[in-house]
Amino acid sequence: MNQSKNVIQERQRRLFDYITKHNSIKVSDASRMLQVSELTVRRDLAELEKKNLVQRFHGGAALNTPTADYDVVVEEKKILNEHIKNRIGKKAASLVQDGSTVFLNSGSTTLAVMKYLNSRSVRILTNNALAPSSVWSDNVELIMTGGECRSRSKSLVGSYALNVVNSIYGNACILGVNGISSTCGTTTSVYQETSINEAMVKRCNGPVIIAADGSKVGKSYNFISIPIQDIDILITDPSADPDELEKIAAKGIKVITVDI
Repeated sequence: MNQSKNVIQERQRRLFDYITKHNSIKVSDASRMLQVSELTVRRDLAELEKKNLVQRFHGGAALNTPTADYDVVVEEKKILNEHIKNRIGKKAASLVQDGSTVFLNSGSTTLAVMKYLNSRSVRILTNNALAPSSVWSDNVELIMTGGECRSRSKSLVGSYALNVVNSIYGNACILGVNGISSTCGTTTSVYQETSINEAMVKRCNGPVIIAADGSKVGKSYNFISIPIQDIDILITDPSADPDELEKIAAKGIKVITVDI
């Protein structure tokens, strides 16, 4: 009997999480851990290798070092271009209606969005482990996904976080990104975060808003998070590449450039 796509994806996620933590795994060990045949493990490793996540060797696989030049500790990212992120966050928050349920992912820009949502009556669902530092109003109902916490980005990931996202529908989705381009949409080098972002978009009945400072525009990384056709609005600043913004706008996306 064919396995469901969700079962296969969850098994491959567990396999990749193990490799991420331990740098490598043997096929025999993976077979015992996942309680599947060694042939199934080899197929899963082949799929992970196609995505440039691992490098296979005889009898196992090792972690493929990603190009994660952006993967700065989030406390450091909060300091970088803080005034720009505050302007972007304020504009993004202004697009949210009172009474809305809003999906917000991890990142320093989404923390700025949350700060400006304190004056609104909204419900926030987020996998941003630092969210309580930016939400202090009793008007805001803050729901944390829980899950495994990545030490550098302070993002909550894994099956537990994903299950919480999949149990709620939102009226708006505001996502911080590491790169956005007219050809790839939003991309990241952190594979574990892509499924959370994808689920937030799929569970959103309203606009999908990308909040990204100009340094992110035109950049792309290993893994597509949100295809360009699923994005409604991009909020950025005047430092963004104007040619790339024009190409993004040509895809039907409303581009908003905040004043700095």
